[in-house]
Amino acid sequence: MRKINNYGLLFLVTLFLSITTFLVKNFLNTEELIYSFYSEQFAQEQVEKFIKNQEKWSWLGYVIIPLLVLIRTSLVEICLSVGNFLYNINETTSPKFKQFFRIALIGEFVLLFVGVFKFGYFYFIKAGFTLLDIQQYYPLSYINFLDIESLQPWLVYPLQTINLFEIAYFFVLVYGMWKLLKNKYWKSFEIVAVSYGTGLVIWLGLVMFLTLNMT
Repeated sequence: MRKINNYGLLFLVTLFLSITTFLVKNFLNTEELIYSFYSEQFAQEQVEKFIKNQEKWSWLGYVIIPLLVLIRTSLVEICLSVGNFLYNINETTSPKFKQFFRIALIGEFVLLFVGVFKFGYFYFIKAGFTLLDIQQYYPLSYINFLDIESLQPWLVYPLQTINLFEIAYFFVLVYGMWKLLKNKYWKSFEIVAVSYGTGLVIWLGLVMFLTLNMT
């Protein structure tokens, strides 16, 4: 069986994300939820204008999906390549960037299930939900055991990150590095923990900082 190249993987990830986005927008009545959410803060005419503008530019949301995937996988690729460099500084040969990019792309398939689970939860299980419920809910996350309303806004995203999908994603990266570098499994574990872990902490810190300054 022929191996799918990086372009094929990127296309598949983009396709599945686009389908999930379409399902959420069209089957969870997001337009009504947006109207209900903003009608308490703005005049009816302003809300209707906002919704019309959103409908007009809705295609843009699908266009930027591959760009967002590229940015996210590229950042992970950089983390993995830096980690490999630091742990193999005396090596004469080193894997190419595209090989690290492939590992990050394969990991994206784990994160695709977040959208699937989220859609399934609100479509089949949860009733009477709001726009805020959709924004704050994260499947199989520690935050679901907490009272979100009592949390500071800057804590929501970091707590959402504590979830089983993130753990699975981490171990996919570890397995990919182990197969690529052909070293001991725990050595690959250490490389990913230090490189990707550091990158994740920096990203969380940035999001928390921005949230604090915007709320």
